[in-house]
Amino acid sequence: MIIRLKRRIAGRQTWDRISVNFLFIPGVMALGAVLLAWLMFWVDGQVPNEFLNNSSFVISGSVNESRGYLFSMATVVLTTAGVVFTLLTLPLSTVAAQYGSRLLRIFLGDRTTQLVLGIFVATFTYCVIGAMAIPSVEVQPDAPQITVTVGLYLLIASFASIILMIQHISIMLQAPNIAAAAGAELQEVVSEENRAELSGGENTPQTEKNLPDSSMEGDPHLVVAGRTGYIKYIDQKSLLLLAEKHDIVIRIVNKPGNFVRGGMVIARVWPGERIDKELDDIIRITFHLGNQRTPTQDVEYAVNQLTEMAVRAMSPAINDPFTAMTCLDHIGNGLALFARQGPVSPDVYDSQGRLRLLFDPVTFDELLGAAFDMLRHASSDNANVLMHMLKIIDVISHDAKSDSARQSLLRHVNLIQLESGAGSLIEEDRMSIHRTAEALVLKLKGHS
Repeated sequence: MIIRLKRRIAGRQTWDRISVNFLFIPGVMALGAVLLAWLMFWVDGQVPNEFLNNSSFVISGSVNESRGYLFSMATVVLTTAGVVFTLLTLPLSTVAAQYGSRLLRIFLGDRTTQLVLGIFVATFTYCVIGAMAIPSVEVQPDAPQITVTVGLYLLIASFASIILMIQHISIMLQAPNIAAAAGAELQEVVSEENRAELSGGENTPQTEKNLPDSSMEGDPHLVVAGRTGYIKYIDQKSLLLLAEKHDIVIRIVNKPGNFVRGGMVIARVWPGERIDKELDDIIRITFHLGNQRTPTQDVEYAVNQLTEMAVRAMSPAINDPFTAMTCLDHIGNGLALFARQGPVSPDVYDSQGRLRLLFDPVTFDELLGAAFDMLRHASSDNANVLMHMLKIIDVISHDAKSDSARQSLLRHVNLIQLESGAGSLIEEDRMSIHRTAEALVLKLKGHS
């Protein structure tokens, strides 16, 4: 079981790395191009050239000419690849400079961009492998016409993909589309936060849940971080399986998004005497650490991506309140979903109803602070953005049913009022914000 858990955790870590880079899909397509070249060369050996000489869609020529065609096409693709790389670096620099480096993850994980890059890599690989596979005239007098023809069609597809790339980048770099992509990530991670993935977890039907009064007595075993970094995600399913197998209770001290130092406690385990070095190591590797946060399980980071984009839009250098309001729309959509789903239970039970995991879930108040605090300060001189923040709070309030959630919303309404008074707004704008805020306060208190 330990080996299986190690493989599962390693597979999850590997997939997280390859899903947001430009290496995996082009690498797979390059491997496919090698197999395609060998296949086409085999097909050439099965089909006599006499059947292809009169076709207008097949390139004919001698063996040396065919080899030259393929090398020439490889040269053209390699030269044109410079244009493709330029098209790739342009949006990377634009996104980093204008919207923030955190949003680079969205562009790196874009499948269309990865596919276009893969087409060029695959075409170049096909042409080189195909040319090298052609034997001398003495060994095989017939030229591989099908192999060369397929190379030409791949070359045409590569040039067509440049048009696709330009069109895609021109659409993708528009601020509303970047905000929509970040908003989709927020929706996904909020949905994942409440999804019942854990076998025997909180949402599993139980007749009785037994509190582990005796199992949590005594000093716990402390699991410490092996390195310094941010917790990118925690494999709670593996932790639950470990806890059930060894009859232990695990208290997760740090949640995804927290920064931990090497040697810092990340989990406490009861009873402590049941933990040996091997089990300690397995628990440690279920915490995946890295140099940066990711929205895999970190809801607050998913909110921060949109907040950073909005705050940058409100900087004096850019001064784009429309982008800020677009980001607020997506933030409101994600927080409304979070409020609608309700708080996540901090306790996870096994199939027998025994408590196995305890953790600190992200709270609604934390997400509201991540969404509004920085943007409220950056927008103190813009009445439209402050009014839009009140509108978003109104939207979220329709799904915030608990008293604590409404109290958090009320606090941010009051903070927006105070912020409007601290800025350089004219009196008419300030009074308009005040009237809207007071109406929203009455509405929120009316549901109390």
